[in-house]
Amino acid sequence: MSSDNNIETRWWEGADGHRYVLEVLQHPLRREMLRLIAGGMKDGDQIASRLALPASQALYHRQMLERALVIEQAEGGWKVSPTGELYLKHVEAKT
Repeated sequence: MSSDNNIETRWWEGADGHRYVLEVLQHPLRREMLRLIAGGMKDGDQIASRLALPASQALYHRQMLERALVIEQAEGGWKVSPTGELYLKHVEAKT
């Protein structure tokens, strides 16, 4: 998890928000993309290449992850949000 105490974890409001993020993360490609970003891969083109996706498809899936609040834009590309880190720690690690 981030050691920056000034960063607040963004969370979803109500059941609809929780349902939305679970639907987004049901897609195995998005979970793999999240793991790649968590592993330090920031560049959108690099992510697309690694997953053998056209740039437009990779962009679509990154946008879905961003709307689900599990990734956010960062210097040089993307990073896992504190909320995404919680998902990886408490859900993905147990599957």
